[in-house]
Amino acid sequence: MQKARFESSKRLADAIVAVFGERCEVVIHDFSDMARSVVYIAGNVTNRSVGAPITDLPFRLLKEFGNKVPDKIGYKNTAGNGKFLKCSTVFLRDQKGKVEGCLCINFNVTDFVFLSTVFSDFSSLNQSSDREELFTPQEHYSKSFAETVESVIDTMVAESGKSPATMDKAERKELIRKLDRAGVFMIKGSVDYLAKVFGASRYTIYNYLKEVRNVR
Repeated sequence: MQKARFESSKRLADAIVAVFGERCEVVIHDFSDMARSVVYIAGNVTNRSVGAPITDLPFRLLKEFGNKVPDKIGYKNTAGNGKFLKCSTVFLRDQKGKVEGCLCINFNVTDFVFLSTVFSDFSSLNQSSDREELFTPQEHYSKSFAETVESVIDTMVAESGKSPATMDKAERKELIRKLDRAGVFMIKGSVDYLAKVFGASRYTIYNYLKEVRNVR
């Protein structure tokens, strides 16, 4: 049944790209192996290939909501090559509601954004900065699972509104609590990377993590 579900999703991916053309990419992820979750790609917008890891956005959503994770529809993003994208992520479930993977649509709207900028050039003095703010990256298209984990950490650090160097102990522990809840520390290499971000030792990170978990 699972195989049939993914095969149907692949046909749907081909159909979507056939309609919307070369500006469109549809990626199918199988969550049975997060480190190599991409099992099919129709089109090419983000320059990934089969065997690429899960990206940070669905990883975070899945860790936060589990099988009740909501689809994320029509969000704006940027690719590493500077393209502006409009995206949707739809989670794939079995008959009992268990999440098995997701189907992601990435549509390159760079040309449309450029035309919009030209047409509104005389009505806005800060169009370029507005455009950049509008397409602040929400998702990072990693080449390896380690990069995905690093993106999750970087994003959550940025969301805290402070650099780790200016955080007090309580703020650092709160950040570690959120990272732990997101499942980051289940991934090999996450402690080493966070130690670099904090400018601290692995021993310090483990101590913070121990204190956070003991409070629960």
